[in-house]
Amino acid sequence: MSKKTISLPRLSAIAALFGLAGQVLHGAELPAMRLAHVQQAPLVAVTKVGTGLVAVGDHGVVMLSTDGEQWHQAKSVPVDGLLTALSFADGQNGWAVGHGGTLLRTDDGGETWALQPPLVGKPVLLSVWFENPRHGIVVGAYGYASETRDGGRSWKRLSVSSDGDDYHLNQIFAGRDGHLFIAGEGGSAYRSPDNGGTWETLDTGVSGSLWSGVSLRDGRVLLVGMSGRVLVSEDQGDTWQTSDSGSQEAITAVGQLSDGRVALVGNGGLVAVADQGLQHFQAQVRADRQNLAALAPLGESQLALFGPQGVLKQDLTDSQ
Repeated sequence: MSKKTISLPRLSAIAALFGLAGQVLHGAELPAMRLAHVQQAPLVAVTKVGTGLVAVGDHGVVMLSTDGEQWHQAKSVPVDGLLTALSFADGQNGWAVGHGGTLLRTDDGGETWALQPPLVGKPVLLSVWFENPRHGIVVGAYGYASETRDGGRSWKRLSVSSDGDDYHLNQIFAGRDGHLFIAGEGGSAYRSPDNGGTWETLDTGVSGSLWSGVSLRDGRVLLVGMSGRVLVSEDQGDTWQTSDSGSQEAITAVGQLSDGRVALVGNGGLVAVADQGLQHFQAQVRADRQNLAALAPLGESQLALFGPQGVLKQDLTDSQ
């Protein structure tokens, strides 16, 4: 994808479903749309908060669940735009980001949100990570990265690329021992060994965009993206090997189940599961063929899936 096209890089594989490509925030004066059927809301991202889940999507929708089965809409969200990602430092303090430099904060586990001052330049924000209630990093289009160390009261621009490029930064996530990773456009990836203090460019050996990643409990790091690509590193990003995802569909999200298996989702209803060895994913295509944006494990035998139709369920008993 061209670096000069803003089309939600990490979400470009699903943007068309929502009609979101290039969309800007509708306006900070409008609150989130209230929905009669919240589980059918278009959703883009999800994270675990305590023992529950919080998900975000279009029209400022924030949804919460204690068990992944029953969902309700957040009581108060002051924006009606696209929210692209969220991160919680603990069970109460969380942040959500979106277009136009939008940054929201909650201190009650996601029930109510407060709009923070927009970041300078109003960048398209695509991912957010908070280490604790004071220290966090946001990343987005055209190489944008910014850091706060005072709980969001002030932000300082970061340069994560040693090459000076402006690849879209699609997702930031934590690894082991203070390591941070960013999956980016054009096969780009970046690593910080010191919680964002310094950054270096990684050689992934690929050119297709990487949209998501995860650090497994055994320390291995995965990056996923275009054409069913799965990259695995056993040395914190120094070297990468490919793993067969069983599909050529674009992969949008990846996560680890409680039993150690790895699950991924993507375009065209792709759902794939691999054992801990990651030698091969057993891929299947949902009958609805809906593009999927995010996933959350529900025990060892089910996934909650998130996309344009809202929350869906996937039984994994046939993938064990």
